[in-house]
Amino acid sequence: MAGQTKEKLLYILDILKKTDEQHPVNTVEILKILEDRGLVAERKSIARDIAVLRETGYSIISCDELKKGFYMTDQLFEDYELKMLADAISGAKFLTEEDTENLLNKLAQLATPTGEEILREQTVIDPAIKTDNRTVRYNIDKIITAIKQRRRILFRYFERAEDGSLKFKRSGHVYEISPYYLVWSEDEYYLIGNSKSHDHLTHFHADMITNAEISDLSVRPCSEIEEFRGDFSICDYLRRNVNMFTGPDTEIEMLVSPAIVKDVVKRFGNELRFEAMPDGRSRVSVRAAEGEGTLRWLCGFGVDELKVVGPESVRAAMAQRASAAVRAYSG
Repeated sequence: MAGQTKEKLLYILDILKKTDEQHPVNTVEILKILEDRGLVAERKSIARDIAVLRETGYSIISCDELKKGFYMTDQLFEDYELKMLADAISGAKFLTEEDTENLLNKLAQLATPTGEEILREQTVIDPAIKTDNRTVRYNIDKIITAIKQRRRILFRYFERAEDGSLKFKRSGHVYEISPYYLVWSEDEYYLIGNSKSHDHLTHFHADMITNAEISDLSVRPCSEIEEFRGDFSICDYLRRNVNMFTGPDTEIEMLVSPAIVKDVVKRFGNELRFEAMPDGRSRVSVRAAEGEGTLRWLCGFGVDELKVVGPESVRAAMAQRASAAVRAYSG
């Protein structure tokens, strides 16, 4: 009997978590839900259970019209917060369509009736962007576990062949990596860690990892890794390594039009300083890795939108790409 009483209390709490001011639940409705779950209760016991929950610290309000019953005001998530999470899940390309639907169904259980309706009707899943690779979630689980246990992780790694198919990188070489971070960047998950053959950080696409296993070896101490020897910030690391391509750090000066200021801030952060120029453009300096990722990003804008002022090495690389484009599309 005592066990059933505790179970009933948990059920009532679960029922109240799905309520709000617009969707209260009364005693008769609670009794009906409990009965559907195989529990028979007396009407008076519901009031006692709600009093216990209030004493425990839950904010349960009685409606002005008592027949309407009760509602809770301290749900874990507001409906709009769940909507934002649902949109992030629906847009995640590393999730399969089935995994996306499963996660959205779990989120919907945390919402109020109105919120649940909004989530189910207003969350769009585009099957075309979803992966059919079901191993990503297992890789993420392995990486998180390895980071938590401070153990190295072993895996083989795929790359794309000329025809677009997957092939093993380095003929199926087994990588031994000390994992430090699992990050979401540029719409993908990346493992950031250290290979035992180098003293610097490197990163891997989580969806290209296969045969992942956690080693018995501890990760290398951070003091042995070049990037960690100074004031390291994972946020700075992600901003500098544009599109997750590495290279030597450099200061890049640019003239940007008002039309792309938002793009520059989105890429390099809110703390940039923009110096207004007489022609309406802004001069801005950013710190980034001088490599393929940065060049691709810079080339994504027209010269009337963005012009590299320095350093000369980046200007030369931009000019070389522009000349190659002219040759490719001329005649």
